[in-house]
Amino acid sequence: MNRAPANLRITALVVLAVLIDATSGVRGENWPQWRGPERNAVSAESKLPSHWSTESGIHWKVPLAGTGVSSPIIWEDRIVLTATDRRSQEELLIACHARDDGRQLWLTRFWGTAPTLHHATKSDMATPTPLTDGKRIFALFGTGDLFCVDMDGQLVWQRSLAEEYGPFENRFGHTSSPILFENILILQCDHYGASYLLAVDADTGKNIWHLPRPGIWHSWSSPQIVRQAEETTLVVCAAERMEGFDPRNGQRQWIVHGLQRECIPTPVIGHGRIYVVSGPRGSTFAVRPGGSGDVSDSHVDWRFDRGAPYVPSAILVGDQYYLLDDQGVVTCLDAHQGKQLWRHRIGGSFTASPVAGGGYVYFSDDDGVTTVIAAGKKSFTQVARNPLGSPVYASAAISQGKLYFRTPDLLLAIEGTHTDVQSNAAR
Repeated sequence: MNRAPANLRITALVVLAVLIDATSGVRGENWPQWRGPERNAVSAESKLPSHWSTESGIHWKVPLAGTGVSSPIIWEDRIVLTATDRRSQEELLIACHARDDGRQLWLTRFWGTAPTLHHATKSDMATPTPLTDGKRIFALFGTGDLFCVDMDGQLVWQRSLAEEYGPFENRFGHTSSPILFENILILQCDHYGASYLLAVDADTGKNIWHLPRPGIWHSWSSPQIVRQAEETTLVVCAAERMEGFDPRNGQRQWIVHGLQRECIPTPVIGHGRIYVVSGPRGSTFAVRPGGSGDVSDSHVDWRFDRGAPYVPSAILVGDQYYLLDDQGVVTCLDAHQGKQLWRHRIGGSFTASPVAGGGYVYFSDDDGVTTVIAAGKKSFTQVARNPLGSPVYASAAISQGKLYFRTPDLLLAIEGTHTDVQSNAAR
């Protein structure tokens, strides 16, 4: 029997592996920060669960140390999340769990320097979502304490922003999640006290720049980065305005007016635009980045004045932009023109922001019921309503074909079953 040369056999095996990977239906990815890899809450994975319940579809669930509202982040085989403990929430926790079975790998405890006011039923000192670059984990707490630990939980550096710049004064607690640009960690610290933007060296924690923000009295939104051929912009939403800054030095590039005074949702980037919403009863704007000074008239492509959420961030999936208000009304807009395509009440009370992937959009309410709809449809197309049996205030994470939910006392991995949204989704 003739055998192919060794180099040809190796080539054939490589090609076969590529084909298997391309057609397997699951392309695993990390979920390293608030709202995922691209900070837009959309997963690139192609086959995700659509149906589960309290009795089925749960790969594992494990108890958590402490409490928190921060979302889980995922890097390869590790899940990381933050929590607080003790009555005054002065004990700060960073926990790491194994992605395959949920077991706790390590738990690091720190002590907060300045616990502040918070809404006791939902938010707490562990509301900002941590982030990782695969080498380090950066965690900011509502106490104003900022930590950098390695992937084994060992402290690299720490800062007490409360001691340096004053305690965070915010009736809902600090919620803004940090962002990493190149090797610069950027934080948005807007509150009743002295508001500011802060950029620190990710290796050392030392300041790169610090920008006081007089007149900004509070916000809960998280910053974004917009990359264009000509410039990179740090986008920050706050009371009555959205601003663009140079992330390397903090110099302001432009400003758009028209937001509400209280701004919680994180802006969404796509189609060469920044999609921003603030509420309650605010407007949604589609803004082209760029320009200088006040670009409120010159760079706003469209504005929509209905359906704005107060707490949940919006989500852009393909050519459709979805708004979920706090009372469970979903509004779907054409992302290019801002025209309403459909509007539907799914019911419930919502704190968590939606996530999407594999042709689905997931909306999880405060009772832990997730409504799954088919993305990209011209009308509301429900695929499933899945109870979890426990409240959900934190936004879900997606990785390796599973959804990961954080409840007040549990971490759960959902594998569920998958429905072909093109052929089997119920209208």
